[in-house]
Amino acid sequence: MSKSKTRDRMIDTALAVFSEKGYEAASTRDIAERAGVNEITLFRHFKNKENLFREVLNARFPTTLLSDDVNRRLTGRLREDLTVLAQKYLEVHLENLDFIRIGIMEVPRNPSCADVVRTIPERLEEHLANYMLDLAARHVIRDANFKLLARMFYGQLFQHVMSICSFGDDSGALRAESDEFIETLVTMYVQTLTP
Repeated sequence: MSKSKTRDRMIDTALAVFSEKGYEAASTRDIAERAGVNEITLFRHFKNKENLFREVLNARFPTTLLSDDVNRRLTGRLREDLTVLAQKYLEVHLENLDFIRIGIMEVPRNPSCADVVRTIPERLEEHLANYMLDLAARHVIRDANFKLLARMFYGQLFQHVMSICSFGDDSGALRAESDEFIETLVTMYVQTLTP
């Protein structure tokens, strides 16, 4: 098996184990065993558990939200672009509830995990704030505290995800409301920012 396939298998296995047991309780021995590799192989690829955890987060999660594909879909029209960003955010988060569970379990207990997890919303907020700053410079929207608005935008979306993650959605009612949730959120931003 190629090195990249072995690496991918270890990352996928680590995601499952971290989600199931939490960062502290997950052992590199268990991850290696479940991935079908020696623990030495895992250390050769990642050096330690913290690096493996970082790689899991970087390789399997945030890049899809800030990908070139998403950026190409941004048109400079606030309503359409915020809708695209919100839809992609919910799509990625709802497909990766394991990440949310890891964050919920580990961030309060583990400062090094908190540092890793914190980078995800920071990158998203910076991306959206820069996008809005560009629109304001072109006089498409009013000037505002774009960093704060970006944090609020993603915070509302995260709360929607948390409702599903924490309380379950067996009936599918919360997921069914996602389109209306996005439309309402985007409309609030358009009304606030449109000159």
